[in-house]
Amino acid sequence: MNTATRLALLAACALALMLAAVCIGPTHLLDLPRLLQLLSGAPRTPELDRAALVLWELRLPRVLLAAAAGANLALGGLLLQAIFRNPLAEPYLLGISSGGALGAVVALSAGAASVTWPALAGSLAVAALVLLLCRNRVASDLPSLLLAGVALGALAQAFTTGIILRFDPGALRSILFWLMGSFAGQGWPAVALVAAAAACGSVAALLLHRPLDLLALGGESAHHLGVRVRGVQTGGIFLASALAAITVATCGTIGFVGLMAPHIARRLAGFPHAASVPGSTLVGAMLAVGADLAARTVMAGTELPVGVVTGALGCVFFLALLRQKR
Repeated sequence: MNTATRLALLAACALALMLAAVCIGPTHLLDLPRLLQLLSGAPRTPELDRAALVLWELRLPRVLLAAAAGANLALGGLLLQAIFRNPLAEPYLLGISSGGALGAVVALSAGAASVTWPALAGSLAVAALVLLLCRNRVASDLPSLLLAGVALGALAQAFTTGIILRFDPGALRSILFWLMGSFAGQGWPAVALVAAAAACGSVAALLLHRPLDLLALGGESAHHLGVRVRGVQTGGIFLASALAAITVATCGTIGFVGLMAPHIARRLAGFPHAASVPGSTLVGAMLAVGADLAARTVMAGTELPVGVVTGALGCVFFLALLRQKR
């Protein structure tokens, strides 16, 4: 089976899962064809109006947001795994999620109505600080970059915990729910922001597919083959950080998607990044949409944070990777 056929099958599976996620929920929309009556000018009924409201204002933006967020995290994981040549690398290693959480709780403590832009600023600030601290050793000492990210992430997490303790119990639950990841309550502006980031990130990653392939041979070998190693590494790290930062700012912390999706995509679509980049976006979208569907349906009458579902899946996947590597 060639690469194009594999990608087409992945795209078909992603669309089928997204359609299922739109239809399944507390309000079932399995009779979606009836909603076309609203567009054809047919007489409206209260039932159709309610179904249309659920579809256009709640279910569809949530599913599209989950798909775009999963694609962003998958692209970030693919880039970092290629740059660090480490199968366990994923976007949140650079402290991006902790920075976003800190920006969000600072904004909430100041009485801000929205946390998207403060969280985005916090995530990008931590990523920029990590790159600044290791600006002279990006190409030669990548482990230092990871250590700097872990250290700054821990510092941001400490400040976040200190601020959260000052909140009243009523607000604490909603903050913790956001910190553990959720696609609920977001409208079309959030979908447009995250989807635009996914589209731009996919194009940029595809333009880097050949240098990323050559980096697998090692930095020195890639340099002799004409790759500007430091520029590719810095640009890839910044792109992965920006994608993860936008996702964290909009949806909270959703772990392990960036770890799992690239591995699954390489097995299904192939190793060259010309195939694994679109494959990773599709697999990441399916993982996020599937996790969100499970989060809102697995327990009747309640909704789990998406991060709980992806964390459970990611733990099993991470242990399997360690065993395979050993």
